[in-house]
Amino acid sequence: MAEVESTDMPTPNGENFAYLASLRRSFARKNGLRRYIGPKRVFVLAFLTAIVAAGWYLRKFNILDPSVVFRLLEAHPIFGPAFFVGLYGVAVLTALPTIPFNLAAGFLWGPITGGVLSALGTTLGSVGAFLMTRSFFGRPLAGRFDNKLIAEIQDEFKANGWKIVAFMRLNPVFPTGPLNYILGLTSIGTLTYIWVTFAFLLPTSILVAYIGHSVGSFAVTGDVASALKMLLTISAAGTLLAGLVVGARFLKRVRRKN
Repeated sequence: MAEVESTDMPTPNGENFAYLASLRRSFARKNGLRRYIGPKRVFVLAFLTAIVAAGWYLRKFNILDPSVVFRLLEAHPIFGPAFFVGLYGVAVLTALPTIPFNLAAGFLWGPITGGVLSALGTTLGSVGAFLMTRSFFGRPLAGRFDNKLIAEIQDEFKANGWKIVAFMRLNPVFPTGPLNYILGLTSIGTLTYIWVTFAFLLPTSILVAYIGHSVGSFAVTGDVASALKMLLTISAAGTLLAGLVVGARFLKRVRRKN
């Protein structure tokens, strides 16, 4: 009987398979979508979606509505402002339209106090959404991308992140609710996010509160709707102009580097 020649090729065994499986899992964590998307994160995303849906459901039945503030003030006049800030925060967290709350604050407490309370409520909800996103999803937008243009945008955000957030907060044309969740995925620091959000939301909050105070209503109809439409038009025009100027400078700098 002929003798079978031995080879140097290793035979598969449980240890080798375990090692290969470990390498595959490590590669998936570092390079694949699994780094940011997995069963746990999908569950969290579904949970966040449910929270937003619950907020809109409660609004439909006037439970999460500015009219609730009036009932709370009648029952608990001392704690009314605190209730308002908390209710405002929940509205922001669930991405509900918050302009009626801002108008109601001006109607109830005047432009300055109403504006400050509105800015506090918006900041509370914004920080809640920001921290929830960062806790469960991390900061994927802070990681390096192979695309040169995206990498340049990331560098710009790291260098001037607070200015970009400040610009967004000053302009009511940017939707606050979705923006809070998106910013949680970026590289901006938590403390910077908090003070920039409050400081640069305050002017717009006071302005909207002034409209509610001067018109004497928090319903977005008639004179209130006209004033808000003018404010949003000015904001959109300013945002477009600033975007064109900054975008042109940014692209020029990118081309110079390349």
